[in-house]
Amino acid sequence: MVKLQDFVLKALTGLRKRQPLADDNGSQVGHDLIFRSGTGSPLRQRNVKREFRRLLVASGIRPIRLYDLRHTAATLAVAAGVSVKVISDQLGHASISFTLERYSHVLPSIQEEAAARVERMLMGSLPEASTHVLCAG
Repeated sequence: MVKLQDFVLKALTGLRKRQPLADDNGSQVGHDLIFRSGTGSPLRQRNVKREFRRLLVASGIRPIRLYDLRHTAATLAVAAGVSVKVISDQLGHASISFTLERYSHVLPSIQEEAAARVERMLMGSLPEASTHVLCAG
């Protein structure tokens, strides 16, 4: 199970409420789904990429792969300091080591903040705790 942020849940709920389930004559035009085909029917796996591209064009977003959304979400979670174990579980990876290998490019950018947090924990809440980079050589 993946816990979604409140703003994401609100956006999805709003999208669902804006989708008509019936036409002006009361005939059902679709299923009660958030993501569905242009005709209102459930998306078939073979059509997901096409519908995704259609939505990108309609929204004025440059072409990206659906997989890029997954990668971006994981990268943002690593940068936000979410436990790699949690991220690994959400992505369905077999091991934390695979997740670390895949998203380690984000870790150097958060090393300074990590050092500052540990220093504040050890030294007490110091204002503007300094950090130093150590390189193993």
